Amino acid sequence: MHKRTANVNRIKVIAASNSAIVGIGDVTYSSPVSNIIAVQKEGNVFINEENKYDFNKYPVFSRSPAEHHDHPIRVQEDTTHHVPAIGVNKVDVYGVASSSIFQVGSLGHIDAEARLKHIRILKDEQK
Repeated sequence: MHKRTANVNRIKVIAASNSAIVGIGDVTYSSPVSNIIAVQKEGNVFINEENKYDFNKYPVFSRSPAEHHDHPIRVQEDTTHHVPAIGVNKVDVYGVASSSIFQVGSLGHIDAEARLKHIRILKDEQK
């Protein structure tokens, strides 16, 4: 496949976090991985126990990843580029997070994984 140049006048990214990638240029391979335990507490609930939220306690972090192919799936493709470059005036991105990628340029292969355990602690459950 013939590659084209991407001409971008302005890129504004507000936030990138949790294994997120903001990439400019061509990339052969990328594999962002993110394991997150998010704890949301209602009111003034304080827990002082050390290692209360250990990744080993939650099966989501030890399960095998979803089935994927060890080799790329070949797709027959015929593309006609009418111009040698892609022109974009501006790109505004509010957030890139949890193993996601904002890429300007080509990306040959991606193998991303994000695992999240969300825990909510309510006042009524603390009694």
